[in-house]
Amino acid sequence: MTENELSIESSSSGTWKVLVVDDEEEVHFRIKKVLSELVFMDRKVEVLDAYSTSESLELFRQYNDIAVALIDIFVDKDPASGLELVQKIRNELHNTQLRIILRSRLEGDQPQEELFVEYDINDYKEKGELTIEKLRTPIINAFRSFNDLQRITNLNNSLEKKVQERTRALSEANLKLRTYISRLENDQEAGGRMQQKLLPDTQKSFGDCTFASRIYTSMYLSGDFLDYFEIDADRVGFYMADVSGHGISSAFITVLLKNFVDTQLENYWNEGDQLIMRPYLLVKKLNSELLRENFGKYLTIFYGVLDQKRNTLRYTNCGQFPYPLLRENGKVNPLEPAGTPVGLFVEPEFMEEEIPVSKESALLIISDGILELLPQASVKEKRNLIRHFFSFPETDLQELTEQLGLSRQYSFPDDITFLMLKRSADNGSR
Repeated sequence: MTENELSIESSSSGTWKVLVVDDEEEVHFRIKKVLSELVFMDRKVEVLDAYSTSESLELFRQYNDIAVALIDIFVDKDPASGLELVQKIRNELHNTQLRIILRSRLEGDQPQEELFVEYDINDYKEKGELTIEKLRTPIINAFRSFNDLQRITNLNNSLEKKVQERTRALSEANLKLRTYISRLENDQEAGGRMQQKLLPDTQKSFGDCTFASRIYTSMYLSGDFLDYFEIDADRVGFYMADVSGHGISSAFITVLLKNFVDTQLENYWNEGDQLIMRPYLLVKKLNSELLRENFGKYLTIFYGVLDQKRNTLRYTNCGQFPYPLLRENGKVNPLEPAGTPVGLFVEPEFMEEEIPVSKESALLIISDGILELLPQASVKEKRNLIRHFFSFPETDLQELTEQLGLSRQYSFPDDITFLMLKRSADNGSR
């Protein structure tokens, strides 16, 4: 081995500590003399002396950077003492980086191979091999192995520290996120309660007409909304809307919708403005306002005005699907087609229809969230199922939602809203 090979560059500092465990003074002297000239990775060798197992254990407790231990198998005059010391170093002191070279006084006393594995011994040399040629190579190899183990340990410690720091950072971020989500949920829950207050009673009668409604929300705040209200002594207005998207922004549009329709109603009461009774003109104005404000939201809406004196329903369907179902004279028919959604196009395609409705008729409107919930394979099958349940005159909204399975459902992929209108001569007339 050349001098260059003995002087490999290293960022390490200090010395290589070698512990000699032997009860013979001459052995310590000769090993120090041999190793005094050795330099490896720019570090000299420092020899520590122990003449018994107890002294060696004390030195191990004092120094945590001993690289190599040359241990006499017969230290303490006991042939088992050397192996017992090795066992204490590995098992009690938990020192696994130390390179152990076991030495025997007699030629041919080399431990059996299984003892190297059992006691984690790295090398074996006879005590007579004390020349620089005999010791330098195993010592250099031991230094290199010890250095590699330290690097691996340092790397593992560094990685573990980074993992701990990252874990701590993630835990802190997770805590902040949970706090934020909790606050957001509380805010949304409060917003949901406020939104609920804007909704009409789940059942309300106006003359011979009774409205019933249910809203099943996928979140605290809903993008679905509905309302029914008295316009005057003969007419009742109602609508059901489904705003695109979910959450706060969609719920905000429902509040604007409620305010918009209420304003038109007040304009009729206070100023005689007929817009509230003209579905086509009302949704056209709503379309213009949504586009002007550029909320990035649109909505589907069915808006109708029931004239109980003339027995007519004037309505416009702006993208509402599935189509509303009208039960009249024992038959159930969809109110189709539908125009374009509101707030999506500058030049929308809105239509206004007026149809006769008897005093025994009923109307059912359901938002498209129901299509995600029903298990039938096709949209047609789902619509036919709803149509079948609605075809029975005695079916009320509570029974219908139970038949569709909503009473057994606790979470919903989308908001689902029901609006049922029933006319009956038994309810009285104006």
